[in-house]
This record gives sequence, structure tokens and C-alpha cells, in this order.
Amino acid sequence: MKSPSSRASRSAKTGQFVLTSERGEKISAVEGMTLSPRMAKLLALGVRHGLSGDERRSLIKEEIRKKK
Repeated sequence: MKSPSSRASRSAKTGQFVLTSERGEKISAVEGMTLSPRMAKLLALGVRHGLSGDERRSLIKEEIRKKK
């Protein structure tokens, strides 16, 4: 039997599963995917500035547009 700590958490309000960045990294690692240094730096910047998910997505979109 699995330990309670290994269970996926659910939001008490909505009943939906919550996927944290830590769990997302573990899933990606199983698939063989890793963040590029550029993207890791960008995401760390968003966390450091306390940006919301929408603000981080906008920041990523801006960065991708700059690269082209």
C-alpha cells in the first residue's frame, strides 16, 4: 500500500488535482524532458518576483517572441 504522502493532493474547494512544479518536474524527468538553462532562469525570475501563473505565461511568451 502506498504511503499517504505519495498521494496526489486535491484542492478542497474544487476537488481538482493540484500539479506543483516539483511534481511536474518529476513527471517530465520520467519522460526524459528537462528545462533549458534559459527557461529555468526565466521561471526562477518569475518565482523570485512573485508573479502569478498568467504573468509568468506572459513573460514566457515575450521571451519566445524575442528569440525569433
